[in-house]
Amino acid sequence: MKQAKSNKSQKDEKREAVFAVAGDVFARYGFRRTAMNDIAQAAGISRPALYLMVENKEDLFSEVVTFRFNKGIDKAISTLSESGSIAERIAASILAFEKIFYEPVVESSHGAELMDMSSSIAADLMKKGQNRLEGVFSQALEEAISTGEVGFSNMPMKPLAFIHLLIASIGGLKKQATSIEGLRCQISELVGIFFKSIDGAPHK
Repeated sequence: MKQAKSNKSQKDEKREAVFAVAGDVFARYGFRRTAMNDIAQAAGISRPALYLMVENKEDLFSEVVTFRFNKGIDKAISTLSESGSIAERIAASILAFEKIFYEPVVESSHGAELMDMSSSIAADLMKKGQNRLEGVFSQALEEAISTGEVGFSNMPMKPLAFIHLLIASIGGLKKQATSIEGLRCQISELVGIFFKSIDGAPHK
C-alpha cells in the first residue's frame, strides 16, 4: 500500500512539473501559437505521454490555470500565518497570490490573450478558485474578529461579503494598471482603505 501511495505521489509530481513548464510555454508563445509538441519537448516527455495526461490543448490550459491558482492559494495561506495585523497579513497574502497566478501572465507579451482564454476556457475553474481564496481570507477575518483584534459591529455586511467586495475591487485595479509595481502599491493601499472602514475599536 505504501508503494502505491508513493507511485501516486510521483505521478502527481510529474503532472505538476509538466503544468509548470506548460505555463511558461504558454506565456512565451501565447495560447494559439503554442503546440502540444512545444510543451512536450519543454517538459522532456513524448507527445503521446502528454496526451495521456490531458485530452487536448484546451484541457491542458485549464489544468495549468487550476495548478497556478491552487499554488497561489497555498502561498496565500502560508503567508496568512505570518506575523502582522490582519490587514497587513491579508494584503501580503493577496500580493503573494497575485505574484504566482496573475503577474506571470500580464508580464507576458501575450498576457491579454491568455487572460481572455482563461475567462473562456477556465471560467468555472477560476470561479471555484476565487471562491476558495475568498473563503480563506474570510475565515482569517472572522478569527481576527473573534479574538478582538478588529471590530465588525458597524459593518452592514458579513465578513465574506466584505472580502468579496475587496477582491472585486482589486479586479478593477488590474484592468487599469500600467505596471506591476504600481498595481502592488495600489493593492496595498486599497486593503488599507478597506480595513480602515471597519469598526477599529477592538472588542474587549
